[in-house]
Amino acid sequence: MISLDWPQGSPVVRWTHDGQSVERAYDRPPQSVMVWGDRVLVVEALDCTPNAVTDNAVVFAADGAEVVRLKAPRGLVAEPSWVLGFYQAYPDADGQPIVVVSTQVGDFWGRPDVVEGTLVDVQQWR
Repeated sequence: MISLDWPQGSPVVRWTHDGQSVERAYDRPPQSVMVWGDRVLVVEALDCTPNAVTDNAVVFAADGAEVVRLKAPRGLVAEPSWVLGFYQAYPDADGQPIVVVSTQVGDFWGRPDVVEGTLVDVQQWR
C-alpha cells in the first residue's frame, strides 16, 4: 500500500511503500497527484507557453521508478499545437484514474494506458 504525502501546492511529492520512502521534487508544484493501485500518477505543472512540453503526466512505480510518461493526444483538435498538456488527474468511483488534457479549444478526458503511454476512451470534457 502506498501512503502519499503531498500537500496541494507543494513542489515536493513524497510517498512510502513497504517502508521505503520516495521523493520527487519539481521546480513548480504539480497540477495533481494521485495513488493508483501500486503506482503514483503525477501531473506536472502545465506550461502554456509556445512550444512547451505537453507530455507532463508521469506514472511511477511504488519504488519511484518511472513506468511511463504519458503522451498528450495530438489528434483531438485541428491543430496539434493547440494541445497544451495534461491538466488534472483524479480517481473515478472504482479508483481508476481519469486524466484531463487541456487544449486551446476545450478540454478532453481519458484513461491512461501504461503499455502504450497514451490515453484511451478519450471524450470531450463538458
